[in-house]
Amino acid sequence: MNHDLKTVANRLQKNINEVPAKFLSFTEETLKKEKATGKWSRKQILGHLIDSAVNNHHRFVKAQFEKEPFTIIPYEQEDWVRVQKYNEVDTKYLIELWKIYNQHILWIISNYPEEKLDIKCRSIDDRETAENIFLLIKDYVDHMDHHLEQIFG
Repeated sequence: MNHDLKTVANRLQKNINEVPAKFLSFTEETLKKEKATGKWSRKQILGHLIDSAVNNHHRFVKAQFEKEPFTIIPYEQEDWVRVQKYNEVDTKYLIELWKIYNQHILWIISNYPEEKLDIKCRSIDDRETAENIFLLIKDYVDHMDHHLEQIFG
């Protein structure tokens, strides 16, 4: 299978370079306001992206040494955002955590062994699916882009 991991890594690098300044250009009031009734605020969306980084970090690492197919264990996204109270976290800390975590993920994927990208994946409940690790990595950045569009669009 043809894996264009370099393109995925470049997209992630672009987000790391551009998102912090754009995010910090919003007022605190704007960042905390729900996008719509019952929907996450911009800070909560960014917090969700941190949660995504946390959960995918271990997937990208463990898939390289655990038995195949690699099992994707989903997480309760709403609960993660709720209990971490992202609207109350200092905004500069929040964006710095997002940036540092994604720099580390960029390091991981930039050094991913080509022969490991075809490792098959399976989800324990079909909430999160990917045919292989490369597609899981690509989905991570696609998911990020989707939510960044919600923040900035």
